[in-house]
Amino acid sequence: MAGTRDIKSDILAATLTVIVNEGVRGTTYRRVADLAGLSPGTLTYHFPQIDLLLMGAFSYRMDTLSGAFRQRMQRATDRADACEAVVDLICGDVWASQRHLILSFELYSLAARKAPFRQLLQLWMSRSRASLHLCFPMETACALDALIEGFTIHNLLNDVPMSRDAILRTVQKIADPTPQ
Repeated sequence: MAGTRDIKSDILAATLTVIVNEGVRGTTYRRVADLAGLSPGTLTYHFPQIDLLLMGAFSYRMDTLSGAFRQRMQRATDRADACEAVVDLICGDVWASQRHLILSFELYSLAARKAPFRQLLQLWMSRSRASLHLCFPMETACALDALIEGFTIHNLLNDVPMSRDAILRTVQKIADPTPQ
């Protein structure tokens, strides 16, 4: 039906925004409900515990990002294009954003303390590696997965980020480790 509101998606999107603005510790039903334009009771109906709300929000984010990354890797026509896809992820406007960085750190913090969030993070890493494995051997996919996280964090926090060309050269060295 046209115009039907997807309340769960609205709740999850609002939750992610509250996490970015207030952190996980500052994420409350009231703040999320206010941002989503809903009553707190509607939130507790869909997510009866705050951890379920947080898990839902992080899962929603993971599904969106890992799906987009998989599609980009599937479009790679050769090893060079696959390397470009990895650099796009590191330097693009989705992963390489303050919002993504904050959400990642918040999830890492939860994963360090709570097993269900650790399992979610492991699922996300598994999906990333599987997408990379479409174009690279698994050992290389694991190395590139770690490189993506590291470069993204470093480039967002450093005053002088590493250039796209320098990142591409590094990705190419990992993707084809034969001596030159």
